[in-house]
Amino acid sequence: MTDCPLCERPGLDVERITVAAHTKEAQWPLGDDPFFHCPTPGCDAIYFTAAGRVLRKADVKTRVTFKERSSPRPLCYCKQVTEEDVIKAIENGASTFEDVKQITGIGGGGQCKVTNPAGRCCSRNYRPFIDGELAKRGLLKQALIQPGL
Repeated sequence: MTDCPLCERPGLDVERITVAAHTKEAQWPLGDDPFFHCPTPGCDAIYFTAAGRVLRKADVKTRVTFKERSSPRPLCYCKQVTEEDVIKAIENGASTFEDVKQITGIGGGGQCKVTNPAGRCCSRNYRPFIDGELAKRGLLKQALIQPGL
């Protein structure tokens, strides 16, 4: 693992196809060095290399959920579902994770390597968010006892 040059926290391996899909063309060519994704919310780095190259928020064309403070905040990149979509679904009657999933279509897109700037499945971000929103409304207990969860 390689540490981010800006926040000095460990980065996550990310494939070149992911970096190329999200980086503005003005930052090309990307070179041959392997890239890492910085998962730290307060850090401006999105991608970096062990050699010290840093691609910041301004260098990418995709909003990175946990690095954004304003709406819309993407949760599922494949299905283009935002935090706001999830909240609206709950406000309109969704009371379980499965309800939210059915109403919003979140999850299961299968294109995470390309659509998600982290190059990984979004469920690690959207499941805790949905559970948190359900918990705020006293619905989490009901969601956790649903069969199949």
